[in-house]
Amino acid sequence: MAPEKKTTGTKEQSKKEHFLQIYLPLIFILLLVIIAAGLVINISGLNIQSVQHWANISVVILVVPVIFSTLVFLAIFILLIIGNAKFLNWLPIHAANLHVFIMKIAVVIMNGSNKIVSPVIKTKSKIFSLKSIRKKGKI
Repeated sequence: MAPEKKTTGTKEQSKKEHFLQIYLPLIFILLLVIIAAGLVINISGLNIQSVQHWANISVVILVVPVIFSTLVFLAIFILLIIGNAKFLNWLPIHAANLHVFIMKIAVVIMNGSNKIVSPVIKTKSKIFSLKSIRKKGKI
């Protein structure tokens, strides 16, 4: 019976959180919109100039952040275009230089490893040739 109470408790808790996180803010915002609409209707009945004044203020409040963010994104976009153009002009020359440098490092490493391993390879090849001569003499 204890597990059933636990699942019903979590279901109730989930429903409660669902209401608190979704429906309560939605109802609150809806009430604010209705109150704002009522105030606008009430004010507009008195004189039209005050409504026009508040409409102008609200448009400015809405447009200024949009213009500012658009200018910031435009500046970032222009800087990205300029940076890509400079990078594309710089890239082929330096990429070729980097490739040559890496190839030089590879040659040095191969030569060094060949010098280190050459005594072992020579010794093994001489031992193999002596074994093959010995086997041929026996056959």
